This record gives sequence, C-alpha cells and structure tokens, in this order.
Amino acid sequence: MTDSPLQAVEKLQEKMERIRISSNASSMSKYMKNLFPFAGVKSPERKMVHREWVKTLSKNQDRWDIAFLLWELPEREYQYIAIDYLNKIPKKNIEIGDIKMLEEILTNKSWWDSVDAIASNYVGEYFKKYPQQVKPIISKWRNSDNMWLNRTCLIFQLKYRDETNFSLLKDLIIQYQDVKEFFIQKAIGWSLRQHSKYKPLEVQKFINEISLEGLAKREASKYL
Repeated sequence: MTDSPLQAVEKLQEKMERIRISSNASSMSKYMKNLFPFAGVKSPERKMVHREWVKTLSKNQDRWDIAFLLWELPEREYQYIAIDYLNKIPKKNIEIGDIKMLEEILTNKSWWDSVDAIASNYVGEYFKKYPQQVKPIISKWRNSDNMWLNRTCLIFQLKYRDETNFSLLKDLIIQYQDVKEFFIQKAIGWSLRQHSKYKPLEVQKFINEISLEGLAKREASKYL
C-alpha cells in the first residue's frame, strides 16, 4: 500500500535523525544568519538520503502535499529537500496551477538559499512551459511588497542562456535600479552578468545607457 504524504515524510525524518550531527547545526545556522535551525546534516549526506527516499515515493504522490509538509518542518535541511524534490519534477508534469504553490514557497521561510534555488529552476521551467503566464504573473510580482518576489522576477531567466527576454529584464532593472535593497541590487548584477555570457555588447550598452553603478554594476561587469 502506498504511503500517505505524511507517512512518507515521517520516514524521511527517521532517516535524517539517524545522521543528525548536532555539532554541525550551530555553525550551519550561523552561516544563515541564525534565521533557521539546522539538523546538522551537510549537503552530500542530505542528498544521499534524498535520492534513496525519492525512490520509495509513488508516482501518484501529490508533490505539493509532500513539499508543504517538508516546508513546515523546522530544520532548514527539509526545505532544501523540498526544493531538490520539486526541481526534479519533469517539465511535462509541471501544471499551470503550480504557480500558486510556487508563490507560497517563495514567500514563506524566505531567504536567498531557498528563493534562488526555486526561482532559477522550477519557476524558470514553469514560464518556459507556460509563456502566456509571464505577463500576468510577473506584472503582479514585480509590483509586490515582497522583496523575494521582486528578486524572482529578476532571476527566473538565469538559465535561459541566449533565449532570455532581455527587453523584459531591462524593464525590470530600470524599475528596481534605485532600490537600495542588497538582494535586489545583487540580482540586477547577477542577471546582467549571466546574460553577458551570450550578449556582452548588449549588456555593456545597457549598463552605459542607464548609468548603472555600485554593487549592481560591479556584478554585471565581471565578464565584460
């Protein structure tokens, strides 16, 4: 009989508890500004447990039920497992309604580690599959009071290579150019730096046109 989502997550917890290292937990938490408690399970061990655990899941499991159960657990490693699990979902199985759950993930227990991993993977793949959703969703997120949704708008195309919608990216950067928030300025620079790998002249021209400066310019110019 197939485990329920709760049973599946409980079995994962049992595996994680067996390799918990309390002495690692404090330093891992400190690295993340003490925003989240950690179990002390480092990335290689966590990924090994994740790979074995995923094999036990039924293909009929509701991925969002499992993801949200993991998101509710206190230790940060469980959010990492949720993200790894979601990012492995085949593109063919991404559904148009997933955007509601993605927004929930992006805006809860938010920090760069979780937002960047889901934004540049699942969110990016979502918009590739449903390009008609870019305009309404990005229009909503870019004007949100939630900084992490703003950052997602800037970085969801990071893996688009030369298929990046540079007109959209430029429009977003102009909107956020004077926003002093570190994570927004960093994202501006990161997105431009990534695009400069494929269109360096376009990026240099844009940097000059808008007189980009500070952190954003330093990040954007690294490959120019």
